[in-house]
Amino acid sequence: MVKKQLTGIIINPKENGNVELVQNGLVEFDSETGKILKVGKSKEKSKKELAKEEFIIIPGLVDLHSHIPQLPGVAKNADELLPWLKNHIFPLEVKFSDLEYAARVSKFFFTEAISLGTTTIVAYASVHKEATDVAFEVAKEMGIRAFIGKVMMDRDLKRYPEELPLMSRNIKDSLDLAKKWHNSNNGMLQYIFSPRFAASCTMKLLEKTAAIAKEGDFFIQTHLAENQSEVKFIKSLFERERHRVPTNTHIFKKSDILGEKTLLAHCLYLSTPELLLIQESGSKIIHCPTSNIFLQSGFMPLRRYESYDIPIGFGTDVAGGYSLSMFNCMRDAIETTKIVNLINDNRPQPFLTPQEAFWKATLGGAKILNLDSKIGSIEIGKEADLVVIKPEPHFKFYNNTDDVESILENLIYLPHTYKIVNVFIAGKDRFIKNTN
Repeated sequence: MVKKQLTGIIINPKENGNVELVQNGLVEFDSETGKILKVGKSKEKSKKELAKEEFIIIPGLVDLHSHIPQLPGVAKNADELLPWLKNHIFPLEVKFSDLEYAARVSKFFFTEAISLGTTTIVAYASVHKEATDVAFEVAKEMGIRAFIGKVMMDRDLKRYPEELPLMSRNIKDSLDLAKKWHNSNNGMLQYIFSPRFAASCTMKLLEKTAAIAKEGDFFIQTHLAENQSEVKFIKSLFERERHRVPTNTHIFKKSDILGEKTLLAHCLYLSTPELLLIQESGSKIIHCPTSNIFLQSGFMPLRRYESYDIPIGFGTDVAGGYSLSMFNCMRDAIETTKIVNLINDNRPQPFLTPQEAFWKATLGGAKILNLDSKIGSIEIGKEADLVVIKPEPHFKFYNNTDDVESILENLIYLPHTYKIVNVFIAGKDRFIKNTN
């Protein structure tokens, strides 16, 4: 046993949705087993010593939606989603067929995520089996918790710049990767089946993916109702093929994609019948506010969706989102609820609080992945996924450190007032400053 101790201000999400602050806190863990051994108070300190306390300790952040090959494409503007994909993103993803390039981008991606405090990430690779294998290899080397899937597409719609694999090849490649990587590296790596979105998949591919993923108890990730033009296009596409469904969500219902281990990204334009389908299926919604704003897709009505008791987590959605920072994602989620209030001023809802946003980005995200018994909060027996933050001298100028709301406001809104200095994943410090 190799014990390691961290001391500082602990900010810890609790099961009831609250966030606890522990002044003069201590976290002890075994860096060999990665397990947390003790959480509580350090030795008594004077008020003067407490005033000089340097570090803030939080659980690792959980990013539920992003795209590895897209990182070099951040800040590439386009009119909206579909032209942006065609003009900027699909050409980048095709480059992932070069395995040396795929390894370089994957290393940059995971290094950047870890350096920003993310310890668990759910990500798409590309359509290429070998490049997805490389992404897993790099994730293993970096020591991050990751759910990674090969993008599944068998319909190019004259937008994708290379020939796409047939339905059978999509399935075989995904199964081969799942056999090799699922639950590997002591459970740190998981395979996630990843049909891109309904427009890029035939009904046969969606149906086969759903059957195989559910038989093997895998997670599924996809996109839903991200953009109004996309919603109309998908509906007309499936209607031309005589799949009579009232909405895009019903396409996923008919193909059996919906389910308790299904992650639905974006979900900006959902009717009441669609929300009831998602609620009944147990599917989860992944809110990607930065991407929604950047691509002019719209504003997800988070409070309305919460009224249906649908679990909602956060994703950075690089490269629609321009940053892998979950703190940036939290800020945009909070601001989006304010914008929704301005749009619907006849029925205003309370905007998201910093505590709520932080909870969704930590323990809430872990719950969505069924990992809350292992990660998401700082508790004895859980794995030591921990982020150590060093406030700059002017941190307290903006807010005091006597209450959790003030500290979280700084972390979410004022990144220039602190530095992340350590990121432990299963007890190992994986922080590397990105120098690429």
